[in-house]
Amino acid sequence: MQFKISSKKQISLIILCWAIYTFAYLGRYSYTSNGVPIKRFYGVGSDEFSLATTFFFFAYGACQIISGLLCGKYNMRIILPCTLIVSSAINLSVYLGLPFYLIKYVWLINGICQAVLWPSLLRIISCYCEERYMKFAVIAMSTTVAIGTFISYGTSAIFALFDGFKYSFLLAAICMTAIGVATFILYGILTEKARLENAVRPQEETDEDQQKPRGDKKGLVLIFIVFGIYAVGINFIKDGLTTWVPHILSERYSVSDSLSMILTLVLPVFGILGALCAVALNKAIKDHSDLTGVFFVLSAACVLGIIMLFRTESWYFILVFFGLVNMLMHGANNAVTSMLPLSVGKKYNAGLVGGVLNGLCYVGSTLSQ
Repeated sequence: MQFKISSKKQISLIILCWAIYTFAYLGRYSYTSNGVPIKRFYGVGSDEFSLATTFFFFAYGACQIISGLLCGKYNMRIILPCTLIVSSAINLSVYLGLPFYLIKYVWLINGICQAVLWPSLLRIISCYCEERYMKFAVIAMSTTVAIGTFISYGTSAIFALFDGFKYSFLLAAICMTAIGVATFILYGILTEKARLENAVRPQEETDEDQQKPRGDKKGLVLIFIVFGIYAVGINFIKDGLTTWVPHILSERYSVSDSLSMILTLVLPVFGILGALCAVALNKAIKDHSDLTGVFFVLSAACVLGIIMLFRTESWYFILVFFGLVNMLMHGANNAVTSMLPLSVGKKYNAGLVGGVLNGLCYVGSTLSQ
């Protein structure tokens, strides 16, 4: 079922969904983007440091699937702000001096909390937005990861210049709290008329029309198998690069902390280009599986180039290849977790499809750590 709201409100709702997911990345990558200074400050090694991100990715991936199944029952006006507020409180606790041995546990909670967002946002868009706005929605949501990562790593690089990595956690807390409050206010305004006219909130539909696939169940299973394999590979590569590029630049090539993080900003910039490339290429390559396969083949060639360049001192060429791989994997990620779920929204629950596939992406993220 789709709920009628004005064109202006549809666009505003898409922008709100974009802002929620983009700024949630500040609370997700505030730890990862400060790997080098955190290890130095707490006196821990790479294995100890990566345990928190492993906890996060495991919880996020597993709960994405659960959230995809349950997102049809959430009260979105309540659950989205609460998710952002809890994540902001977790970041604030790290800023205030939470002992390092506890960080992995709160980051586990952070993963459970943030897992609610993606399936819920896809469901909102599929419920309230007409077909003519889907292209805008796809483009907007496909840039959230890259832009959120860019902001997170960019601010971390700035704070590193002043030896103040903890301010990344404070900034994340402030931004997510502000977005949470804005969501509580604006979501009701943007959707109230539609909910009143239909006498039921879309997130509380109980006729099971939204929960049960309208299409062939075999088709849904096939989607999960084929694109699930792609999903694991995408984040194994993408998040592996995002997490370990600063470490490689710092430890292998003795690049300074702030410079290594500034250079790593190239990755999300390339990611934005990748997301836009996926939308553009989809005009020529309609099949999402074929489109994703093209991104993987090109990425394989770039990874081979990286392996060969590790034998040299040309770290700037390595960074270029890292950027290209990141661009290609963001393109593939966009095709699998955004374009595909929204394109099958009339047959299946877009939140369920997006949640399961995004959850499987984070299986790859867990392995990458």
